Amino acid sequence: MFTDTPPLPQRVRRMIDDVPIVDPHTHLRAVGPQARDLDALLSYHWVRSELIAVGMSPTTWSDPSLNGPDRLRVMLPYLKRMRSTAMGWTLRKMLRDLYDVLEPDLDESILERLEDQVQTTGRDPSWAVEVLERRCRLHTYVTSLGNAAESDAQAVRGGGGPIPSRTIGTIKVRYMLDAHYLFCPGVATDLTPFFPGRTEKIGYYDALCEAIGQRPDSTARLDRAVGDWLERVITGPTRFSNVFIPIETRFRPPDVVAADAALGRAARGQSLSASDLDELIAAVSWAVLGWHHERSKAFQIAVGAEYFICDGKSIPRFDPTWTTEMARVFHHFGHARFDLMMASAVMTHDLAVLARQFPNVYLSGYWWHNFHPAAIESIIATRLELAPAMKVGGFLCDAYTAEWTYGKLELVKLGLTNALCRLIESRFLDEEDTPALLQQILHNTPRDLYDLNDPLP
Repeated sequence: MFTDTPPLPQRVRRMIDDVPIVDPHTHLRAVGPQARDLDALLSYHWVRSELIAVGMSPTTWSDPSLNGPDRLRVMLPYLKRMRSTAMGWTLRKMLRDLYDVLEPDLDESILERLEDQVQTTGRDPSWAVEVLERRCRLHTYVTSLGNAAESDAQAVRGGGGPIPSRTIGTIKVRYMLDAHYLFCPGVATDLTPFFPGRTEKIGYYDALCEAIGQRPDSTARLDRAVGDWLERVITGPTRFSNVFIPIETRFRPPDVVAADAALGRAARGQSLSASDLDELIAAVSWAVLGWHHERSKAFQIAVGAEYFICDGKSIPRFDPTWTTEMARVFHHFGHARFDLMMASAVMTHDLAVLARQFPNVYLSGYWWHNFHPAAIESIIATRLELAPAMKVGGFLCDAYTAEWTYGKLELVKLGLTNALCRLIESRFLDEEDTPALLQQILHNTPRDLYDLNDPLP
């Protein structure tokens, strides 16, 4: 009996589904990564920003009179207003596939049933295995070091050596050090285990000393102290550093004389001026980058956004001098491997050319403001046409729960399918070469870039 060949999109989608996925940037907990309740599931900050944009009060999540169930009921009419967006699609896909919610919009009766379902799966350790291993086919995920089990986090804070390896089913869990505060203090305030709640530059020296366990009074001592600290932290299952920098931030070499003077004053307990702090930040940044260069370690950078504008909002932005200035940094630290996640689609071509030209520059995923199918389709097509596939990572989810990992992976698969179909139909890509290409960008590139294949005790 003869059967019709499935259409090209179906064939490509099956190829994607066959690849074991390596996710090099998540915020999943290492133990119990599933959502514990429906409030945690629906209050994901990517959803929050859209709910606020369609009229929901920003104080909804800080209002002490609203408990979780009450807050969910306040959300209902606003969730309907964001149905047309990529996040609206992802949310519906996630609820339909994981919880059998077939209705297009949530109402109170569905909400009540969902609350019970999510609380049940939140207590079930097999649920994370079902979602991440069976449905997502994750092979490895890398999460923030602060998402380690509390006992593990306490050990690393105390300098007790590498934290233990963990798995979710057969999935390997690895870690990244969130170093945002060291490069741009204040851009993030959830950077455990070393910089929790740090929101201002004024306490920079004290926060640094608390992390590294020393009070350096010169750049020479600072370099050694930062290097020793990184040597203790980035070891075992902790594989690399990650930093988010606003578009106006640059990595620049410090003025050693000025930095030495600032460190001397800080070590004596004297207050530092704004220019002193800038020199101190430059010195620390250069020390961190230098350590990654000397050890040939990967360094993940999220770029292309303006931060804390208009009451804490973020917008995509490109600066015409960024590529040139950062290219010099990539060249100077030529043994470090720089992986770029971008929020501004305007940077797509420039960054693809950097990956094409620089042996140590890589590109991963579709981040923040680019996380929608049309952008994914355009970005991955441009990257594959310009940069070798071994320099391109095809997925990262930036998710905080297993369920959002599933939903966001489905969205990426949609954009990736569209891109590959276009490349095949234009005869740029041969269909028979597509499985190997997918294996490279979804598994091999992030595995090799971040040294995720090393056996661990």
